[in-house]
Amino acid sequence: MNERKDGDWLAQIRRKIEELKAFLHQCKRVLMVLRKPTWEEYLNVAKVTGLGICFLGILGYIIHVPIVYLKTVYK
Repeated sequence: MNERKDGDWLAQIRRKIEELKAFLHQCKRVLMVLRKPTWEEYLNVAKVTGLGICFLGILGYIIHVPIVYLKTVYK
């Protein structure tokens, strides 16, 4: 019975090693396709990120103002 547990343990280790090899192979494939973004792509990403930050800030302010006002009214 102890041999069976050892065999299962070794099979689990082999399975984990195969999963690691497959993951590393996928990483290698992604790294082969990667390229440095152009200046235009970089600016577009920066614009979209800036708009997202502004939108979240405005949304937070819109939510914050009524809550603060309601707290002062109901004190």
